Amino acid sequence: MKDKEPRRRLGCVVVTTREDTGAVLTVQTTYRKNPILPGGAAHPNELVGAAAARELLEELGLALPLTHFIAVDQMDANKQSGAVEGINIVLDGGQLSADQADAVSVPDTDTARQEIADVLWILPEHLDHALDPEQAARIRQALAARAAGHRLPLLFRGEPTGKSRAIRADRP
Repeated sequence: MKDKEPRRRLGCVVVTTREDTGAVLTVQTTYRKNPILPGGAAHPNELVGAAAARELLEELGLALPLTHFIAVDQMDANKQSGAVEGINIVLDGGQLSADQADAVSVPDTDTARQEIADVLWILPEHLDHALDPEQAARIRQALAARAAGHRLPLLFRGEPTGKSRAIRADRP
């Protein structure tokens, strides 16, 4: 392992659904075969909710209040891809109305276009066909947790992070 590589990746991904159909928001990246949940890795000292919010804004131009998580998914290292082991925090992005969902698109920015090829809404019954098995399983578990009311607050030093919390933990 190189000195600058993290020993464990902290992924911050978001499950958002459509009110009208229950379809799950996914993105087709430019670097993977199958769609994934929107989100990405937290930077050093970046709060989980802030990291996910930053990624949603960069990838989709979408600003959502992210205050709770609904699943934690630990992943082992992947020697083929070079990915280090990691933990994915699955945040609850809530539900969007049909109009809000239809407006979600990849922003016309270099950053977004380099990473995101398309936005896809996938019905829960099509997850296994459209996604990698681990991604489909992660989403099913997160949807089940949400349906059961199992949402936990994102905390920083024991306090809810909410929208007013600083983006980075190393800043007051």
